[in-house]
Order: sequence, then C-alpha cells, then structure tokens
Amino acid sequence: MALRGETRAALGEGLDLFNAGRFFEAHEVWESAWLREEAEIKALLQGLIQIAAGLHQGLDRGNPSGCARLLAAGAARLEPLSDDFAGIALAAFRDAIPGVLARVRAWESGAGAPLARGETPPIRLMEE
Repeated sequence: MALRGETRAALGEGLDLFNAGRFFEAHEVWESAWLREEAEIKALLQGLIQIAAGLHQGLDRGNPSGCARLLAAGAARLEPLSDDFAGIALAAFRDAIPGVLARVRAWESGAGAPLARGETPPIRLMEE
C-alpha cells in the first residue's frame, strides 16, 4: 500500500516514540496523520493510536481499566489488516497484544501487579 509522504513520516516518527516508551507523544504524532487519512490507513493509525493511548493510561496514569479498554479497541482495529500492512510487522505486534491485555486485566482485578514498561511489545518494520 502506498503511503502519503507525510503519513509515512508520521508513522515512522510515531514508531520511534512508541518503541522508546513515549506513548502519549506517539499517539499525538499518529493522530495528526489519522485526521488526513482514509480507509485501511486510517484504521491502522486508529488502532496504533488506541494502543498507544492505552499504554499511556496504564503506565503513565495508573489506570488499568482505561488501558484495557483502549488496548482491546486498538487490537480490534488492527485485526483485519494484513500481516505486513504498510511495511509494519503487524502480525508479531498483534500477537503480543493479548498477553499484555491479560496482564492489564489481572492488574485491574487485583490479581496482578501494575503493568511495567518492559512488558510492552515493540512495533517493528518488515525489514528489521
């Protein structure tokens, strides 16, 4: 799928921020691109935005219920996209989200400790 130049730049910048644990900033960068996009690209960005916002809620704000809700919504947005959509290794990232969500739900129910930064999956490009 061909990406607009500004969307490609925002996607890359957001990936770098996300992988550095700067989830709120990643969300903001992707949101600016999301506002201009359509169809599947918009769905990709929305899914990534929701997951980043969820991790921000959990890790930075200590809000497990908001984290769980946004992780689930983001994962659902990414589910119909191809495993290598927009050059992202989306399959590996999608496969990691249910484990993180299970950890957050355990935390939310009082059966587990809060989510830690080391438990967040990276987002990789296909050529990595």
